[in-house]
Amino acid sequence: MLTENEGYVLFLIYGVIILSLVLYTSKKSQGADDFLVMGRGLGVFRGALSMAVSWIWAPAIFICSLQAYEQGLPGVFWFTAPNILTFFVFAIFAVKMREILPKGYVVSEIFHYKFPKVQSVHIAASVVTFGYQLGAIIINCVAGATLINLLSGISFEIGVLLMAGLSLSYSLISGLRASVLSDVAQMLMILFITIIIVPWVVIEAGGIAAISSGLGGYSGEYRNVLDPGVAFAFGIAMTLGLLSGPVADQMFSQRAFAAKKSALVKIFIYGGLIFGLVPIVLSVLGFIGASGVQNGLFEISDSQMVGPEVVGYYLPKWALALFAIMAFAGLTSTLDSAFNAVGSLTAKLKIVGSDDNKTILIARLGMVLFAFIGVSIALLRPELLWVFLIYGALASSIFIPSFLALYWDKLNGKAAAIGIISSFIIGTPLSIYANVTGNTDLIVLAALISITLSGVISFTLSLLIRKYCN
Repeated sequence: MLTENEGYVLFLIYGVIILSLVLYTSKKSQGADDFLVMGRGLGVFRGALSMAVSWIWAPAIFICSLQAYEQGLPGVFWFTAPNILTFFVFAIFAVKMREILPKGYVVSEIFHYKFPKVQSVHIAASVVTFGYQLGAIIINCVAGATLINLLSGISFEIGVLLMAGLSLSYSLISGLRASVLSDVAQMLMILFITIIIVPWVVIEAGGIAAISSGLGGYSGEYRNVLDPGVAFAFGIAMTLGLLSGPVADQMFSQRAFAAKKSALVKIFIYGGLIFGLVPIVLSVLGFIGASGVQNGLFEISDSQMVGPEVVGYYLPKWALALFAIMAFAGLTSTLDSAFNAVGSLTAKLKIVGSDDNKTILIARLGMVLFAFIGVSIALLRPELLWVFLIYGALASSIFIPSFLALYWDKLNGKAAAIGIISSFIIGTPLSIYANVTGNTDLIVLAALISITLSGVISFTLSLLIRKYCN
């Protein structure tokens, strides 16, 4: 669709804009609190936009169109509705978390605060949160590199390095402040480009009729929003993974700890509503792609990239370039948020007894280390949906124990540790196997095991220990 040179120039222009913004707004000197949590002064406007765009992972840009193309209305519903709901669920979690940890940094501190003598539960929760951020790095590098390769022919490997390199570079400059400031620009960019590109495609494709004929997916069989087959095969695993995600996602917790207390709830409510606009609107491209295939107008070479392929078919090259910039904005915003989340998780290991310079250095080293690991795995080209459902299963292992730690005084630290570890070592490998083999029943089973096993074990063992060991 573009030449290699045009692809490099496009990415270079985008990179220069974002880096210039970060350098212009970054502080010459900053302490650890500013680097990690913006001095806890994050307000509603920047917070809501930052939170919305940080959740616009590769799935929000690509999987929404993929689901519209393959599974029509129910595919879009089961992707979008739980995604928006996650913000509202986490708002409840965030309020309680800030209440007991007003000066906290990471979500695993909940367990350290409640059970200071039980290191195993804190370690288990930390492993899950680190793993979740690694998944964020992998999936967004893969999606960005796939897009770059599709658009310009630039090799996938170079695309991975471009995506990770740009996001890491400005994350290292000024931490969360750089991430939030760039997030605001990126979210406004995404909204502006989306409301130009998608309506234009609709007009060129023939109007509402082009959307309507594709509402059932390219096969035409999925027009029932509550289709039971889609609900079972996709909806259950998707919903459980999405609802669990923010609890394990340090991107959410980092902004919750950075927010002004008066802005905390508004940030997540408004952030969820702003976020929802993006997958809802971009799913239209999937419906139009399905309609085009049904009518024999074109073929989709890679259903994961149905959005840009549809844009490339109906609109001129410069419009496709705009779509690419929008995608880069969404993907790099999440990548830089993931790097900053890793930085805060790493730094928290040494915050006590460390001066600001040492804390920031440790955070930066953590970012670089996870960038290396994430890039190495991304170069293996895992499927986007595989990674998405796998890290969803991983996140589920601490969902119920985290809520119990906040709201149930009878939770036992050792019981919570056993619950999290059991869920992690059973549910996550099962999810990996299920997704790689494409076994729908096992994918659903893995999602259910991941979220219920940790909760059942944590709850039951706590009661037994309380009854027989006290």
